Amino acid sequence: MDANLSNIIIGAVSGQTLPAVWHMIPEGVKSRCGQGVDRLTGRLTRRWDREDKKENADVDDDIKREDNKSDAQKKVLDLLVPDVAKTISADPVLLEHAIVEMMGEAFSKQENKDAVAEEALKDIGEKHTDSSSTNEALDEDWLNFFSSYAEKATSERTRQLWGRILSGEVRHPGRFSLATLRLLSEIDQKTAASFVEMSSFAIGNAIYFSQKHKVQHFSELLRLENAGLLNGVSTQLGRSFKLDNNNYSFLVDEYFIFAVKMIPSAEKNLNISAILFTETGLELLKIIDTPRNETERMLRLEDNLKENLSISNYYIHSIIKKDGNPEQYSEKPIRSWDRK
Repeated sequence: MDANLSNIIIGAVSGQTLPAVWHMIPEGVKSRCGQGVDRLTGRLTRRWDREDKKENADVDDDIKREDNKSDAQKKVLDLLVPDVAKTISADPVLLEHAIVEMMGEAFSKQENKDAVAEEALKDIGEKHTDSSSTNEALDEDWLNFFSSYAEKATSERTRQLWGRILSGEVRHPGRFSLATLRLLSEIDQKTAASFVEMSSFAIGNAIYFSQKHKVQHFSELLRLENAGLLNGVSTQLGRSFKLDNNNYSFLVDEYFIFAVKMIPSAEKNLNISAILFTETGLELLKIIDTPRNETERMLRLEDNLKENLSISNYYIHSIIKKDGNPEQYSEKPIRSWDRK
């Protein structure tokens, strides 16, 4: 296929974000981008066909018509073949109803997939710096499942969600499992709202609630555990942190770092009770817009640490960032606590 992928995909999308940064995207991402968009829309395949035909022949009326026909229209034309029509019904009214119903459903599904593809392209353009350099292709089985879910995305938020999933998979193959796709296709609005609320307290791969806060949010937490997004709600789980020579352990977040000291003992690790995100929960965390209240997250962790009788004191330092990367933390703690 002689047609250049860059020109084809830029000509196939309506948004401007992706074309503007296309030259900065790794080749593997470009290839997977074309693969994913083509599976949803078929636009690249049709454009490739047209480009090849242009190179080898004049573009006649038949080629122009072929380029403009949608998959749904092709099905309608097949349906109108007299022999097929006879097998469906001799009643022209019933035949007309069948055609209208099929056209409406096909167009609706294609409209949804087109919208998801557009959202994916926008997200790839915005997050192109967070991309893998691997040339691995997208898994065909994964694409089949994804396409079946994307065609049901009727709302703007749902289309944006599936678009971000495709974007993440294009940029990092294997990021989203089939289990995650299945869960997202079945999750109800109440569970989704609970996940957004609870994920706002996430620190790394866990939520650190005191017993009081765990009881306060128990119904939401249990709903998420039953959905396969959390562990450690109905059973006691925790995270283990290594201690240094001074009996300190460090919990690092995006904006702050906890220096936690353990009461001298024979233990070499500090164990803190935690509610852990499952693999599916962690995958979902990567694509949602979670409002973060840094003060609330810090207070929740503090309450958790104060309940832990093996902890003697802690200090909280703010992380100083330079060019978007954590360089160091403030010498003077912003908060501290001592068990006395």
